[in-house]
This record gives sequence, structure tokens and C-alpha cells, in this order.
Amino acid sequence: MKWMVSINDLDAVQARVIENIVESRTESHWVKGFSGSGKTIVLTHVLERLATVRPSVKVCFATFTHALKDLVESGLSENAKRKIDISTFNGLRKLRNDYDLVVADEMQDIPSRILPTLAKKSDVLVIAADFDQSIYRSACSVAELNASIKPAKEHQLREIHRINMNVFGIATSVFPSAKIKGVTTVRQDNEQARIFKGTSAHNEFVTMFDEAVRVAAKESPSAILLPSKALLDKFISTIATFYSYSGTPPSVKDAERPEIDEQADPYKKVNAYLKKNKSSIQVFGGGSGSLYDSDTKKMVYLMTYHSAKGLDFAYVFLPHLTENVSLEPMKNCTDDQERRIFFVAATRARERLYLSYHDEAHRFIEEIPNNLLRTFSKQKRKY
Repeated sequence: MKWMVSINDLDAVQARVIENIVESRTESHWVKGFSGSGKTIVLTHVLERLATVRPSVKVCFATFTHALKDLVESGLSENAKRKIDISTFNGLRKLRNDYDLVVADEMQDIPSRILPTLAKKSDVLVIAADFDQSIYRSACSVAELNASIKPAKEHQLREIHRINMNVFGIATSVFPSAKIKGVTTVRQDNEQARIFKGTSAHNEFVTMFDEAVRVAAKESPSAILLPSKALLDKFISTIATFYSYSGTPPSVKDAERPEIDEQADPYKKVNAYLKKNKSSIQVFGGGSGSLYDSDTKKMVYLMTYHSAKGLDFAYVFLPHLTENVSLEPMKNCTDDQERRIFFVAATRARERLYLSYHDEAHRFIEEIPNNLLRTFSKQKRKY
């Protein structure tokens, strides 16, 4: 999947931050920036450069989700992957405690209980964290994060490359608390988000799946995001029935993964079922699925909002934005938590965002200015 940006295509601030970090020896660093400003890309280049110019340095990379761990790994050369230990936060305790440097992404998501484990790994940390994207109740606070690391040099990224002004407007109309720090530019183009109203959940799911397959291409997969694993099951069941897949799809919701098993594949059975039926769908997240598969064929990755954290795709679909559906599956979630998770999901889109619903629209859709949405017209598939 094409996501990594060449060192020659970085903006001036990004390039300067990378050099500053790589040349540093004992100083910790905190990379900040709005969603889509390239924090993960900067950290991945830091890892690559360290493996090349400082090969004797013992480095570990850690992040919250398996999906983002796999994404960063896919952006590294074979040489860097051999030299750098890569882990989720939950897997950190199994690693050594004498790294020269720990690079950590999505640090706003790290559970408070894991901060002491991280502190044992190295005195020098290079982190990226954006607390506007904090969506987990167990995650540390700003104060806890500041207390756990020695004073860090802060770097503020100034250009939003991933999302365009249209997606930016949609995300911030629902979550206006998201803040831009200082002078920041947002990519300008004329691409509008699409909005679709299905006649039923069945009609909505099939229509969005067909469009996701139509626009996907090799190295440019589509992603369909849903709030919960139960809805992933409903989506797969709908597509399997409509296209007469053989057999009954295994459940995503009932799959189990040991919390700290880095090698587990919780959705192995459902992905084997989809592959057997020659489906374009692959359930991604939690250690299941592979971004490399999209390098050779059309792929539609199906995942929860939470699993998509830190990732981005050219075409992102958010179906089932229907009245009375909670976008945050945790019990007793607040309005703020639901707005944050929508913000995270919407800002995964690099090129085009699709929003859809059936029956009555979710209240968030009603809050989006009409000029940011274009009615979706179904097109024939070209495959």
C-alpha cells in the first residue's frame, strides 16, 4: 500500500525535525501536529535514518495498535527491520530494558499502567502524540505523559498533507474542539465527500461495498470503517448473502486474541472464509490482515474505527451513520468521546470520504454544512 513519503518529498519542517532528532544523542523529542500532518511518516524516517547512520544504536519502536505497528514496519527497509525491535505498547514488557532510544507513536493512547514499563526501556524517548485524538478511557493524561518523560524538545508540524480542506471541514464541524496550533496550512483541492442514503441497511451496505471495490486499485485500497465488531459481522453477512458466498461466515465479534500475544491472528477464520469465496474484503486489525496484500490486487479493508487509528487510505467509507447508533461502542460513552472517534475515522481519508446511512441520519451528519457534502450517484463497477 502506498503511504510512505520519500525523504525528498517531505516539507521543510518535516525534514528539519528528522535531522534534528537523528543528530541528537541524549535529548528526548515530542513531535506534534494536527491529524494528517505526517507525524508517523516523520517517525518512520527517523527509524530508517537511525538504522543507516547510527547502526550501533539500540532502537525500539512502539505504538498502540497492531495495525499501525504493521504499517510502520511496511515503510521500513529490510535493513531497518532487522536492526529495530517493533512492538505494540502491550508487548513492551517482553522486550529488553537497555535501549539507547525508544520511538513511540500515538502516545496519547498509551495506558497509564504501561508508562512505567516504557520508562524502563530507555531514558531517551522520541514520541508523537495528539491529545485531540485520544479515544481510550485507559489512556494517560497530558500531565501523566509529561511526568513520565524527561523534558522533551517539542516540534510542531505545520502542514496538513493527508486530508484536504473538505475532510478537515467535516471532521472539525463535528469535533470543533480539535485545535490547530499556530500557522498551519491544509491541502486544497475540489474533492468533496459523498453522502448516500440507503433504502435499508442491506441496500446501504451493498452499495458502499460496490463503490469501495470500484474505486480501489493495486497499492491503493479502500477502507470501510464501522464502529463495532458486531457491525463488521453484519456487514460481512450482508455481502455474503447478496453475492451468494459459500458457507456461513465466521464471527468477527466472537474472535479472541490474548492481550499481549504479538503473533496472534484473531480473524484468521473469517479472512480464510472471505479468501475462499474470492472476496475483495479483508478484515484488518488486531494482528489480522496484511497491507502487503493490496500491493498485488484490489483490496477493501474492513475494520473498526479503533483499529483504523493512525492509518490512512485513499478512499474511506463510514457506513451506518444512522440515528441512535453510537459510534463509540464502549458503554456509557459521552458525547465528547463519540465526537472524537468520528473525528479520528473521518480523518483517515486521503482523497475521498464517503458517509452513508439508512432510515434517519445520525445527528453528526445534520451538523455538517451542506456545501461540504455531494450526493452519491451509484456507478457501474469496472471489474
